[in-house]
Amino acid sequence: MNAITRKQLVKYISYIFLFFVIISCHDNSEAYLKEEVTLENVDLRDDYNSVDDKTSEAFKVKESPKIEEGFIEQTSNQALATNIPENLKIIKTASTRYKVANIGKALNDIKQMLFTQGGYISELRYDKNYNEKKNRFTIKIPKENFDTVLDGIQKFAEETDYVNISTTDVTEKYIDAQTRLQTKMEVKARLEAVLRKNAKTVKDILATENQLRTIQEEIEVVQGKLKYMSSRVAFSTIQVELYETIEYKEEPVAYTKSFGAKAKEGLAAGWHFIQDILIAILAIWPIVILLIIVVIFVRRWRRARK
Repeated sequence: MNAITRKQLVKYISYIFLFFVIISCHDNSEAYLKEEVTLENVDLRDDYNSVDDKTSEAFKVKESPKIEEGFIEQTSNQALATNIPENLKIIKTASTRYKVANIGKALNDIKQMLFTQGGYISELRYDKNYNEKKNRFTIKIPKENFDTVLDGIQKFAEETDYVNISTTDVTEKYIDAQTRLQTKMEVKARLEAVLRKNAKTVKDILATENQLRTIQEEIEVVQGKLKYMSSRVAFSTIQVELYETIEYKEEPVAYTKSFGAKAKEGLAAGWHFIQDILIAILAIWPIVILLIIVVIFVRRWRRARK
């Protein structure tokens, strides 16, 4: 009986020990979770003032007492609508086709809109067949007015057949060209310094000037590429095709000439041929006279021999 009591006592002690161990682990886990989940209150106004100024300026409207509230709202809406970083160089193009009620009036309205938006028509071609009139032209428009002009053209149309917009990012090429231009400018400056200070002999001067001429040509090539890309980026291109349907007209039946008409044309052609021969003979009259003299001389010479 004493043995059973000892076993029970050991068992009870073990249970109590495990109970305290489990409680202590539970308390530690809760403390750990509380420590992990607890977040420190942070004043966002102070911590987020270090946002890039260029990004914030795109969404910021400067306060001015001379500017009306409606203009401020319009400016902010445009800034939000065109949320594109300024350092990106993107070429935008579009190809469109519209059906209009009057092709002449629609073209005049588009020209007036382009005048107000700073754009112009670079190419224009008019075409007409038996069932429709077509006007195809190319618009050059500042990139910031691209969407405005595209939406404005749709207002003058009865139907829109298609509108295809494509963009080409030339930022990498532009930055690479700028870097190469900067490097070549630095090389040119060093060569000019060498020419001023170190070139003493005529040979050194000519060699340095030759290198300067080469580097200047390379600089002009890179500057031309930069200028071309800048112009392509600054002015977007819109290809527009306007067409107006007209009442269908059958093609005229081919006219078949009669025998009398053909005979008359044949006689006229023969007379013109005779006239051409006479004119040709008159044009070579010295040769004709010379041939006649030669023939007469040959005949007399033969008779004399006989």
